[in-house]
Amino acid sequence: MSLRTKTAALAVVAALGGALAVSAAPASASVGSGYVSGQGSINDDWGDEGLLGAHYHAHSNATALWQAVLWADGKLPYSGIDCWFGGDTVRATQAWQRAHGLDDDGIVGKNTFGKNDSKLSYQRNEGNKDVFKYDGTAHDLWIERTEGGGAHYIRVNTSIGYKAASYTSASACG
Repeated sequence: MSLRTKTAALAVVAALGGALAVSAAPASASVGSGYVSGQGSINDDWGDEGLLGAHYHAHSNATALWQAVLWADGKLPYSGIDCWFGGDTVRATQAWQRAHGLDDDGIVGKNTFGKNDSKLSYQRNEGNKDVFKYDGTAHDLWIERTEGGGAHYIRVNTSIGYKAASYTSASACG
């Protein structure tokens, strides 16, 4: 094979590799909508969520939702639900990831968040909201979702009430 043919072949391989890398980007439709959200069955809502971590939506209601999951599974005290993805949340996330056989990088991505889809169960409808339960190992966590699909809502502080699990707002921890 000539040098010119090898160069052309490498260019094609590089172009294909770049195209595959672009098409293999993780889905983050929920981040695009601004909220942790889902449609249809609750059991596939969290597997396509965006990243949460010390450098990803670190001060948000979405972080509070993840912290509530950590509390429900006995990895974080209730007082640790503060809408900030700080050191305690990173360590609790790493412990949770190890306990579930995942890479313990302390970042909540589709594998970490999605691991919880099977622990969600529909409970009832209340007006324009569907009520779901996360069956934690230490506590149950109640979550609301817009009827038929949409944003997830959490309640951390009873005086504040339910707030949408936004990636850009931290109003749930007041």
